[in-house]
Amino acid sequence: MNDYRHYYHFPRSDWQELEVSKDQILTSEELEQIRGLNDRISLQDISEIYLPLIKLIAIQYHEAIFIHGEKMEYLKKKEERPPFIIALAGSVAVGKSTTARVLKLMLDRWFSKTREVELVTTDGFLYPNKELEQRGIMNKKGFPESYDKNRFIDFLVDLKTNKKNVDVPLYSHLTYDVLKETRTLRNPDIVIVEGINVLQMDASSAFFPRDFFDFAIYMDAAEDSIKRWYLERFFMLRETAFQDTSSYFHQYTKISEQEAERYALEIWDTINGLNLKENIETTKYRADLILHKGDNHLISDIYLRK
Repeated sequence: MNDYRHYYHFPRSDWQELEVSKDQILTSEELEQIRGLNDRISLQDISEIYLPLIKLIAIQYHEAIFIHGEKMEYLKKKEERPPFIIALAGSVAVGKSTTARVLKLMLDRWFSKTREVELVTTDGFLYPNKELEQRGIMNKKGFPESYDKNRFIDFLVDLKTNKKNVDVPLYSHLTYDVLKETRTLRNPDIVIVEGINVLQMDASSAFFPRDFFDFAIYMDAAEDSIKRWYLERFFMLRETAFQDTSSYFHQYTKISEQEAERYALEIWDTINGLNLKENIETTKYRADLILHKGDNHLISDIYLRK
């Protein structure tokens, strides 16, 4: 059941009419490099959807900088404003990764690279497969209990307390596991945090990730559509990335198409679809902005919190 009473509703036709003073159109080559496998995003989407969104984020960012400056002057403190954190949530296969990469590239361009913009995915905060197996929750990978929530909260606290060098755990979709390597964020101005779990809450924790976000986005679509996109992507990966013998899913290139489809449907019904219904979709109304996709994988409606 949808309840958007506390949101402004912008059909795509209205949203694209919002004034944008800067020419931030990406090239087709740039878009092709960051587009997900079966995402339908086009240069028209960049112009009609993402340009107004980038300007809105820039307005929020400048407002946060101004308020921080006023507060520090009043309190007689000299402390830099911590990074402006943008959360991006939504189901597997809904197009979060593409959107996150678009936002990063366009924010870099909007600020003419005068602001350091970083992109972090929460996959690295999953427990390693070995620990998931020890806990007996390998079949719950992606569910709230499969993440090292303390590590994720510590990461957000480090950002918001202006720690200069913040380590980020990394994840390999090839091996389907957390890597031993990390990368370091060095004093970023804006951080995009993308993941299915970023708006979830845990009553046992003293902190919720949402407490640390300056602007939160949820990517939404009907479950039937997301399921179809997931299956499309699975079979595209089966012909591409899964062909690599080091891929965790390489075994599924050696079975028939019918067997592969049964496996993919089982994964959806017991993991991804279940997680969407029980944990992910329930976080939608914690977002400041909801990007709703229609059946064609294109954003049709935008909802902005009042």
